[in-house]
Amino acid sequence: MTLGLLLGLLGSTPLIDGYVSGCATPVAGFTLPVGAVAAAAGQVKVVEGRVEVEHCFFENAQVRTVRSVVEGLTAIDVKEGQLVSRGQRLGRGVKVRTVIDGVAAADFVRGRERLVVPSLEPVLVVVDVEGHRAVRFSAGRMTHEWEVGRGQAEGAKERRGDLRTPRGLYFVVEHTTGPFAGDFAEYFGGAWVKLNYPNAFDAERGVDAGLISRAQADDIAGKWRRRAAVPQKTKLGGGIGFHGWNAPWDGADGGYGLSWGCVVMHPDEVRGFYDVVPVGTPVVLL
Repeated sequence: MTLGLLLGLLGSTPLIDGYVSGCATPVAGFTLPVGAVAAAAGQVKVVEGRVEVEHCFFENAQVRTVRSVVEGLTAIDVKEGQLVSRGQRLGRGVKVRTVIDGVAAADFVRGRERLVVPSLEPVLVVVDVEGHRAVRFSAGRMTHEWEVGRGQAEGAKERRGDLRTPRGLYFVVEHTTGPFAGDFAEYFGGAWVKLNYPNAFDAERGVDAGLISRAQADDIAGKWRRRAAVPQKTKLGGGIGFHGWNAPWDGADGGYGLSWGCVVMHPDEVRGFYDVVPVGTPVVLL
């Protein structure tokens, strides 16, 4: 029995479990509300001259809870505690205004029109990077689990060459078993599953740090949201994915910091991972 299979019998990690079960009724996306309607699914929390709806959703590598506040109502059609759906009428009014998480609805909704809902994805992979565990889910049910290594340096990736593994939500954009060429071909270990790092959140961080331009960030964000390949040659770095190694490794003995930033799998398990994680799969690195 391989170590990866043995770990699979022991269950997931608290970090992974906390992520996938973080929302009882997750939001699949927000819509810019026109009039007194709900911007997304949620639960009514306050009905006092206004309506406050609480929404839970998955964003990047976080589970977030925010409230939308609908003001300017002359009549209210919902009750406290009621579950509402996206676009459902909450009341009536002449000058209705919606604020979400303290900002204008138009500003909040932009970029959140479609969100990943783990329980609805045919395949989802969640990785506890420092817990050295990767778990595959299908429609919310755990199906596989593997022990994994990470980049040589601890912490979340910030720029090219920092030897760190990213944290965030990415999508599989490339999927191959070779043949591999070049100086590092043997380190693929027989399979390569590439992610579209950097994502929109990495790009915003890159703009703030002066690493990339606004135009580059917008290009990255648009392609990432389409689950497509993103630019790889900016100062944020690229070339992040899952692969095997050039020899068997033992994290408990030699440490888990192996790669230049990728997620490393055992050589005898990487092909099995490749077989069950197709292009388009969302991958969350926690």
